Amino acid sequence: MQYTDNEAALIGGLISNYFFQPSVDARLRESYRRVLRHLRENTLSASDLSRIQNALTFLLPLCRDTREAHKDMMLSLIHTDALLRSSR
Repeated sequence: MQYTDNEAALIGGLISNYFFQPSVDARLRESYRRVLRHLRENTLSASDLSRIQNALTFLLPLCRDTREAHKDMMLSLIHTDALLRSSR
C-alpha cells in the first residue's frame, strides 16, 4: 500500500510549507527534508511514516477552515496510520 499522488502532494506541500521555515529547529527541518526525499523516491520507512503522522496530527487544527481540506487531511492521516501498522 502506498500514498496516492494526491496524498503525496498534500503531505509534501504541508511539510515544505510548515517545516522548512527558518524558525524551525535545524535538526527537525533536516529530518523532514529526508522524509520528503523518501516520499518522492517512494522509499518511506516506519520512522518516516511516524514523522508524517506527527506532522499531520500537529497541522490538522490549521486545516479546519474548509471542510474539503480537513477531509483530505483526515484521510491522509488514516492512510498513514494504516501504512504504519502494516510496516510493523
